[in-house]
Amino acid sequence: MKFGLALLLLCSLPASAQTLAHRGWAGSGLTAESWWQRAVFYRLDPATFQDSDGDGRGDLAGVAQRTGYLQSLGVDAIILAPADTSPQLSPNDHDGFDDLARAASTHHLRVLIALGSAANSGPNAGSSLLAAARSWLTQGAAGFYLDERLLAGPQLSPDLLHQLRALTTSFPGDRVLLSATAPIGNTALADALHRDVQLMASPPLGTTMDPAALRGQVTSAGGVPLLSAVRSPAKEATSLRGDLAVLLLGSRSAVLLDYGQELGLDLTASNTAPLMQWTPGNRTLPPPPPPPPPPDYNATVYKPYAPYVPPLPRSENPSPPPLPSAFVSETPDPHTLPGFSTVIADPSLAAPNGATANVVSEDAQPHSLLNLYRHLIQLHHQNAALQDGAQLFLDHDADSALVWLRRPTPGARTSTTVLAVCNLSNHNLHLGLNRELGPMRVPYGGLRTLVSTSPIPFEDSEDIVLPPGGAFLGEFSR
Repeated sequence: MKFGLALLLLCSLPASAQTLAHRGWAGSGLTAESWWQRAVFYRLDPATFQDSDGDGRGDLAGVAQRTGYLQSLGVDAIILAPADTSPQLSPNDHDGFDDLARAASTHHLRVLIALGSAANSGPNAGSSLLAAARSWLTQGAAGFYLDERLLAGPQLSPDLLHQLRALTTSFPGDRVLLSATAPIGNTALADALHRDVQLMASPPLGTTMDPAALRGQVTSAGGVPLLSAVRSPAKEATSLRGDLAVLLLGSRSAVLLDYGQELGLDLTASNTAPLMQWTPGNRTLPPPPPPPPPPDYNATVYKPYAPYVPPLPRSENPSPPPLPSAFVSETPDPHTLPGFSTVIADPSLAAPNGATANVVSEDAQPHSLLNLYRHLIQLHHQNAALQDGAQLFLDHDADSALVWLRRPTPGARTSTTVLAVCNLSNHNLHLGLNRELGPMRVPYGGLRTLVSTSPIPFEDSEDIVLPPGGAFLGEFSR
């Protein structure tokens, strides 16, 4: 009887449920912590991310084509934009989502759906939202993100939110319910969000570069926060905007990134979401025309007579034919690599700084913002002090700097103290920290750099120099 019941439950699981709990993943039952508690979420709109069919508009198949890039970035899950704003995303598009879920599973990614304002605002809006959520979960969605517009609209009530949480957690695979920042003024909904969602986004970091305000945002977030940041304009190569990246990923929280943030795309000059910038031109060359069909040798074809000409006598020491002198570069031309689409339907959606802030250009630069994010995400996942260490901020507000320590937990043998410094000012920062670190019993000698946007190597914490917007992350030797 027990065997039959277990077999019945196994057969009732959705076909893509195995994409949610791979062996070895956090949340698969082999670790005590749920996968989402330290996860890095990547929010994107399929319509502006990648076009797969050349119509000038992105689609789910295009997102599936770029899952390799998302894996190389190191993110844990992607959040797809609300279905009501993206025609490419519909609960009825089973094939498109199944293909994306399969590609995401191959690259160890989970797929979440952002729920925006419901199309049906009548008395059945709640039922429609729950029906759509159930359809997504059945197809294998790993959870939901409650969009700002859904929180601001009249459709989402505390009771509906509680039903949505119960529905989400009733499916296997450790599904998760995320939320944007709680709305101001709606106390009942704010209390319900704190009770029913697993992660709630903090107010975006970077709206103010005041050190005290930023420190308060990070330290006052209750529970397990979901830190997010506004997109920052790209800086010159010698002065990367790495301060917010280190503040985000140097924390023990889950992190929410928006597409293009890792490139430093300048999105402040446009009110519309620009296209993801893959190459400088961001255009995919159209496929070459198909080759002509081979001749049909079985057909009877009469050709003019050609007399036989015997070959010339072979020389005993033949000289090889001269080869053309041509330099073949190992680096492909960026303009020959696939961009967003074969056509750019709306040129106004191009990022203003896309010629330099794009995946191909930054991937080839070891100190680019893209590679900085990659390294920080790797540390966020693997460094023991960043994962579990206590966080202690030092007061350097007068220097317009954020300075903090991540200290190992008592009894830890494999982690060391990590020092993080962010220069929030518009001038060079010079810091000497040995006097502050001495009473804390921090072995401030032998500082090993983990991440730095400064061209100057630091051997200890007595003379740290960072450019404007620069950041440093290093660990002390034990």
